[in-house]
Amino acid sequence: MKLNHLDLQVPDVQRTAQFFERYFDFEHTSNRASPAIAILSDRAGLVLVLQKLKNPEQAYPDGFHIGFFVDSEDQVMGLHARAKEDGLEVSDVIRNNRGTMVYCQLPGGILAEVNCRPHSG
Repeated sequence: MKLNHLDLQVPDVQRTAQFFERYFDFEHTSNRASPAIAILSDRAGLVLVLQKLKNPEQAYPDGFHIGFFVDSEDQVMGLHARAKEDGLEVSDVIRNNRGTMVYCQLPGGILAEVNCRPHSG
């Protein structure tokens, strides 16, 4: 069984879609003008559906986040630098036994982790 899509509810569909395109290389596969829904692909089989949040009072629970594994620490550092340059809320670079990572606040209250796992050796 393979996870093939994720549906996230967000207050601003197009702003969030643009974020996923810019920072995580997703491809928009639906009508770009729709304020209600955007369908994106990571080009590796995962479909990301962004839908307009119906109740603006709702929020994701503390600790909820999505995660991206990357191949190198340079990729983590590059995303960190780009996010800081763009004025986004991004954590310091964290290094621990789980790898090298940063956390970035996405539009709509979604937290994303970008992590390069430590090399086994």
